[in-house]
Amino acid sequence: MKKINLTSGFLMLAVVATLFVACQKEQNGTSTQNGTAASKANESAIGVAVNGSDVVGFISGDAAKQMHDAYVQAYPNSTQYVVFKIKDLQGFLQVLKSKYQSDNVYVNFGVYNAQTATSPSNVGKTTVYFSGDDNRASNGNVQSNATAPDAFLNHGSIWP
Repeated sequence: MKKINLTSGFLMLAVVATLFVACQKEQNGTSTQNGTAASKANESAIGVAVNGSDVVGFISGDAAKQMHDAYVQAYPNSTQYVVFKIKDLQGFLQVLKSKYQSDNVYVNFGVYNAQTATSPSNVGKTTVYFSGDDNRASNGNVQSNATAPDAFLNHGSIWP
């Protein structure tokens, strides 16, 4: 059974903070006149602005452990977590922001079947996939509650 301890909690916080920093850097860009100086100033400001207390939704390692333990007790033979590469998440977030002007990411739950499983051993296992909004203007109007039609991220590593 995988336990989430305080160190794992801080690691999760660091991963989330890294994602936010990377997305913010891509959004801000740098001035071509100031080049390196502007880039260094942006990095410094971002480094100071991003910490655990500034991000809504961070929880303590103890809270994460309690939730994990309750989940394992309620669903003892279910998938406990899904692992995604940070670079894959960053790329997906960039597509949502640049192509669809999405400002939301949805974590969706699903169950693999014979057509969707990456291997036969995964059939019947719970997984997650990510999606986002499609906020592009269509005929001058932003589409309300539209899901980005071709932007979904799955195929992380599931355990067990």
